[in-house]
Amino acid sequence: MISYFPAIYPDELVYSWLCRYYVHSGFFSSKSAMQELYCKRSDNPSKEFIGNLNPGAMEQIAKIYPLDKLVLEHTMYPQYARFIPLEQKNAALYRLAHDNCDAHHLFCVLPRSKGEQYLRFCPLCAEDDKKTYGETYWHRKHQIRNMSICTKHRCRLVESGVLAKSEQSFTFCPAEHYIGCDKVVFEEDQTAAQYATYLESIFDAPMDFNNDIPVSSIMYDGLSRTKYLKPSGRSRYTKMLADDLNLFYREMGLYNIASMYQIQKVLLGSRSDFSVVCQIAFFLGMEPEKLTSPALTPEQVQQEQDSHYMKDAAPVDWVQLDTDMAPILEKVVQGVYDGTANENGRPERVSERLVYREMNLLGHQLENMPRCKAIFERYTEPYPESWARKIIWAYQRLNGQGKPFYWSDIRTISGVKKKNFPLTIPYLVKYTDADTANQIIAIVTANT
Repeated sequence: MISYFPAIYPDELVYSWLCRYYVHSGFFSSKSAMQELYCKRSDNPSKEFIGNLNPGAMEQIAKIYPLDKLVLEHTMYPQYARFIPLEQKNAALYRLAHDNCDAHHLFCVLPRSKGEQYLRFCPLCAEDDKKTYGETYWHRKHQIRNMSICTKHRCRLVESGVLAKSEQSFTFCPAEHYIGCDKVVFEEDQTAAQYATYLESIFDAPMDFNNDIPVSSIMYDGLSRTKYLKPSGRSRYTKMLADDLNLFYREMGLYNIASMYQIQKVLLGSRSDFSVVCQIAFFLGMEPEKLTSPALTPEQVQQEQDSHYMKDAAPVDWVQLDTDMAPILEKVVQGVYDGTANENGRPERVSERLVYREMNLLGHQLENMPRCKAIFERYTEPYPESWARKIIWAYQRLNGQGKPFYWSDIRTISGVKKKNFPLTIPYLVKYTDADTANQIIAIVTANT
């Protein structure tokens, strides 16, 4: 029975809060704390959200902090849900608070780029935390994608040694133990500092759960006063916008600059990635309020919707689209294949349906994009091969816990049915050594 939770600090990640619970409660190991908090021993702490806490833990937390408010104020929900459609936004809030769900099923979570692989911190915030609270903690706003500066102190954020994704290490990493006395480097680029403040203001703004104005309409309104939209409103000069935007942010040293493909998807309403939207809006000089509380009339929204009629009639530059899309597709399919894009870390099979969905293509249009097609074919595999990789992943994960386990445990976290196991045997040695393959086979046959 959980009898104590420490007070949660301003802008603290839930993960950080649970890390401090682990320290304050005197547990000898992370595993002991996780057994107290989570439903299953295969559950990982979620760095960005809440995770699969057991009913007792959730009940205790709900007495301290309303769960919806916890999601809104202490997870990365505002980053991922800010610009998604209203119905999807409400459903995501409920499921993250009351129904453990893989965030990848709720909104788009792109693979992390260089500079975003680890939890970040501000050395001066860490000093302030210790003076104010006696300890430091992981701040949410320091983890915003493409956030490289602490807006409070105008110094550069530092990467810790703690992975930002929810990995399979089953450990709590309190900020107090992983933040050192790093050298403070102040940001001299005025524009970079302004962009960081811009990201923070949009992230911090109250979420609108009443209006459902498409992000494409908001972007269209921002374009309407620039050279990137024809006076008629029928044509967007996306390539010109992408080229100018890329140059602007490359000089700023941004981690991950939006590609033409990503920009196009936002402008046409099929994507709503926080970082891409913010990059476009800041570059166009749009005030944060234009994004967080847009005051567009139904007529303005309809005008943007009507402008799409030329989309399908316009010729597609397949060479350019293939060039722009290839590196994005590589990240997406690799994340699916190796499990880094999955909240629980489980590798998955890369399907043609997934590729077509991510690229928003129809029919056999992938045939027009040789680079993207080659990437897809490189990750193509039969189902038994995919099952073999999942089984090996599950075995290694369970074996790392140092406790006895059985085929039923492997089945639970791999999702592979026992009747399909014989088909995976030829592929086991392709992805692991012979001893490990034999140990897996022994576990299965011992339970037959």
